[in-house]
Amino acid sequence: MPVDLRAALREHFAYPAFRPGQEEALTHLLHQRDTLVVMPTGSGKSIIYQLAALCLEGTALVISPLVALMKDQSDSLTRRDLPATFINSALDLPEQNRRLRALVKGEYKLVLVAPERFRSVNFRNSLAQIRLSLLAVDEAHCLSQWGHDFRPDYLFLAEMRQQLQPPVTLALTATATPRVQDDILALLGLTHAERIITGFNRPNLSLTVMHTRTEAHKTARLNELLMQLTGAGLVYVGTRREAENVAAYIRDQHRRPVACYHAGLPHPDRTRIQDEFMAGDLPLVVATNAFGMGIDRPDVRFVLHFTLPGTLEAYYQEAGRAGRDGLPAEALLLYSPKDAGLHKFFIESASLTTAELRSLHQYAQALTASVSYAEIEQALQLKNNKARVGLEQLESVEALQRRDEAYGRVRLTAAPLTDTALRQLERDAQARAKHRFDLLGRMVNYAQATTCRRRTLLQHFGDHAVVDLPPQACCDNCAAQAEHAPIAVAPNAIPATLNSLTRAERAALIVLDAVSKLRPALGRNRLAQFLHGSQAEGVSQFQDRPYYAKFANLRVKEVEALIDQLLDAGHLQQGGGMYPVVQLTPLGETALRNRAAIAVALRPARPEASLRRQLGGDTVAVTAQLLERGLTPTQIAAERGLTEATIYSHLATLIAEGRVEVNAVVTADVQQKVIAAIEAVGSGAYLSPIKAKLDDFTTYSEIRCVVEAWKRRKVATTA
Repeated sequence: MPVDLRAALREHFAYPAFRPGQEEALTHLLHQRDTLVVMPTGSGKSIIYQLAALCLEGTALVISPLVALMKDQSDSLTRRDLPATFINSALDLPEQNRRLRALVKGEYKLVLVAPERFRSVNFRNSLAQIRLSLLAVDEAHCLSQWGHDFRPDYLFLAEMRQQLQPPVTLALTATATPRVQDDILALLGLTHAERIITGFNRPNLSLTVMHTRTEAHKTARLNELLMQLTGAGLVYVGTRREAENVAAYIRDQHRRPVACYHAGLPHPDRTRIQDEFMAGDLPLVVATNAFGMGIDRPDVRFVLHFTLPGTLEAYYQEAGRAGRDGLPAEALLLYSPKDAGLHKFFIESASLTTAELRSLHQYAQALTASVSYAEIEQALQLKNNKARVGLEQLESVEALQRRDEAYGRVRLTAAPLTDTALRQLERDAQARAKHRFDLLGRMVNYAQATTCRRRTLLQHFGDHAVVDLPPQACCDNCAAQAEHAPIAVAPNAIPATLNSLTRAERAALIVLDAVSKLRPALGRNRLAQFLHGSQAEGVSQFQDRPYYAKFANLRVKEVEALIDQLLDAGHLQQGGGMYPVVQLTPLGETALRNRAAIAVALRPARPEASLRRQLGGDTVAVTAQLLERGLTPTQIAAERGLTEATIYSHLATLIAEGRVEVNAVVTADVQQKVIAAIEAVGSGAYLSPIKAKLDDFTTYSEIRCVVEAWKRRKVATTA
């Protein structure tokens, strides 16, 4: 008997109509046709497998990496009269076994599991005894090593699917390029699958990139944005320390409720923060990518990336958490060319060396009981989740077998590890690194683009649909280019009609015109030397170009300061890879076309410049010198044009290295209060629990300085 899908949607979910692609996918599944669904974040992919589970005979099995959200989703389905459950390692063994018995009895219409659950013999035996109506693979891009979030545990799904004889299969993802889509279907063995690609465009999401030269400039931009942005928001950063520092800065400077979230926090804290944010009780979270897939609060008004993500897929997935309710929302990126360095480090350190793999294999051979990943990392001094990565690599060449157990423990069975296998792992690691560097390059190109950012994103995902949006709603580049109609500029010089502008305003346009004409483009320092008329090597060859020595009456540092103002204001940007060059932005092009009066000042560089030069560019050492001269942290911040949070970060580093005494930075009474809080918490690993035991007047900056001194004393007393 045909199923009335629209009536089922209204009855079980109270939605009046399907979104694009949902009904088509459901129709395919009800006719036993395997289906790949690619829909933007927030477009309702989960409704497809939930409603299919209700309409098909048997039990639907949903594979998902979202262990932290499985309970929420199963509870929500149960409230809608869809008998559902989840089975993962967070449950104790008796409860896992109870749910497996209920599964065999047919008590569930839908079961959520993580991919590693297939390592369990009991689970596979239970599946063999039931009728599976549907196999749904959520976040299916995790199957592909060419995707941005490859997870080797997903590779077992194709083999397991065949053992399940195989049920109709649904693969879902929001971020898959055409190459990754093909990979998903090939790996799952879905040779005749239907494809439903609804497009990647999110018309309600405006896209903006702000270029920043320094950490101080980036923090200043963050400060400006937070004074303008309203509603719920997410701020994504690159590291755990950065998450704590940025959250502390927001608390100190803006006095607005904010939480810091990263994988190093205790599980109860992560759960509490996530629950408060999802419930609407917490308006702002500063997070690493650990605050990830499945965050579907509908009223998030902005997602701000404080640090460049490593891939366009990761960026668009995270940015897509804004505006799920369909109302206008903003995706903002603060970009510095230096940001790519963090990802290069991650890529280069992602795989284990041959020596590390041998040590890990020998460790596995000697094991007689189960072990946790943390215990492996501690025993072998591995970092950055390398224990899990290494086990996956060894497993891929059949040098060991892994069986996951409850509470994050794993039982390992080692097999021989040959030189041939090690060479294969090395080749695989090199190929993955090359691909990751390519993905990073595409992310950098997006950040540096002077054309439409929306088209750049859509074309990356193979979506060539026409973008029909007003420039202001599309992206910052389109808005800048559409601000005024073009006005011609004389071919070799600023027109004489600009004499009505001030000297500084004319100088700004000269810089912009010089940048537009110089080929090849120059870096910031070389550009300043060119405009000054320097005879330095690498500059004198441009003597025949327009504007060479145009600012001969200014010092090079004064010209650099002028260029910096145009960079800070967004008329210029730095891009071009390892050796960034100065480029004109759409805002700069518009200003040049229209001979705009740009508010700049012809001024020398900051007084700290000579001191920084003497210290070899060591910015932390400059702070140390100024502290030694008797300046307070507030005075140092004013002298250097940096935020107090940045100066305190320098001071905490100096205290940790023993180059500065904490007494020179934090008063004795504050030290006593912080130390008492540390001892009450029992650890100095995280600042948030310590802060919770102190009054509002003690800042995170002061806490961090005291914590570093406390750690140093603790090491000294135990040495």
